[in-house]
Amino acid sequence: MREMNLNIGLRILLGVLGGAAVIAGIVGGVAEVRGAVRAPPQWVAIVVASICVAIVAGGVLLLQGAWRGRIAVRDPAGRAFRRQR
Repeated sequence: MREMNLNIGLRILLGVLGGAAVIAGIVGGVAEVRGAVRAPPQWVAIVVASICVAIVAGGVLLLQGAWRGRIAVRDPAGRAFRRQR
C-alpha cells in the first residue's frame, strides 16, 4: 500500500462521493429503524441498518481522504511499487 496525493478536482469528487454516501447511509438507516418498529420481521431491518452503518463508515473514510488530500492505494497485482530514479 502506498499513499497517492490528490489534485483539487479529485478532492472535490471524493468529497462529493463521501458526502453522498454518508447522507444515503443515514437516511437508509433511519428508514430501516423506523420500519423495524412497525413491522414484525425485525432481523431484516437490523441487517440492513448494519449495512447502512458500513456505508456511513465508508463515506467518512472518503471525506477524511478528501480533507487530507491523500488516499491509500494498492499496487496492481504482481507489480511492486518501485521508486523512479
